[in-house]
Amino acid sequence: MKGGLPPEDAIVQRLASAFATRRRDVKIGIGDDAAILAGPGRLAVTTDVLLEDHDFRRDADPRRLGRKALNVNLSDLAAMGATPLWAVLALGLPKKTRSEWLDALASGVRESAAEHGVAVVGGDLSASEKIFVAVTALGQAPEKPLLRSGAEPGDALYVSGTLGAAAAGLRLLEAGYRLSAEKDVLDPKGRRVPAPRAQEKARLIRHQIDPRPQLELGAALAAGALASAAIDVSDGLARDLYRICRASDVGATVEASLLPADSALSNLAGVLGLDPLATALYGGEDFGLLFTVPRRKVAALEALAGRFALRRIGMIDDGAGVRLVRDGRRVPLLDAGFDHFEP
Repeated sequence: MKGGLPPEDAIVQRLASAFATRRRDVKIGIGDDAAILAGPGRLAVTTDVLLEDHDFRRDADPRRLGRKALNVNLSDLAAMGATPLWAVLALGLPKKTRSEWLDALASGVRESAAEHGVAVVGGDLSASEKIFVAVTALGQAPEKPLLRSGAEPGDALYVSGTLGAAAAGLRLLEAGYRLSAEKDVLDPKGRRVPAPRAQEKARLIRHQIDPRPQLELGAALAAGALASAAIDVSDGLARDLYRICRASDVGATVEASLLPADSALSNLAGVLGLDPLATALYGGEDFGLLFTVPRRKVAALEALAGRFALRRIGMIDDGAGVRLVRDGRRVPLLDAGFDHFEP
């Protein structure tokens, strides 16, 4: 159907077909007032909402938007060491939304769900002036879940993956760059960006629009009791490190020279008008894991470093706040990053 959405019951049936599943743990799925699930004794539950003109633009790729909507929730489960099981999806849609757009969004959610063993078991619909996509994800919590509150002085501080790529990707999108359906990078005037810069720009944009949750790493950290505290890097390394420090009543020192700033930050600093170190520290949506490791567990953790691209970046201490060591100087690290309610 083109030109707009069908009636609500038809949309529900469309989504029920898109997310149809046959699993022994899903007793009743989409179609009744609530899903009936056969769950484990301990559940981890998280929710996140993506809002048009705040988290994405109307012309965003709906398939990748669907993937991101689920994956940012799965990243929260990863930070707890939990195994994802189910999700519910709530949508606010303008009445003139094209059915093809909705099908593409559902396709993206379905792709991510299939990749990570998630059954989409229900949700809600609402007419809305702007699009919003809200997901609640549920998973099996480990016996000892990873928390923000377990860090101790002397613990080593680690992060997975690189820092700043998603923020640089957002800068590219805001400047008018896009990925085409053929996966080419288009500049603000719609022209194809030539190699080799095209591959670099495409990778940064993908980091922003299609993040990958670190579920396997989170499970490994929890199963081996390797991490004393953990959080996913959603609002910037500095801000999320402060959250660990406040929850654990500790301080931290970060070595600037050890930060795994994405290589593209230096290459594109002039083009994008960004500072590589500031972007690595304060740019959000990297969705790696930031975690602390007791001394006695460091050797076991280092055995996983190559497999999960782990980098030791500092140390937990008993001081107040967080400090950055750069060029031999120790300076306070700002508690800054993404905040929904800051200007």
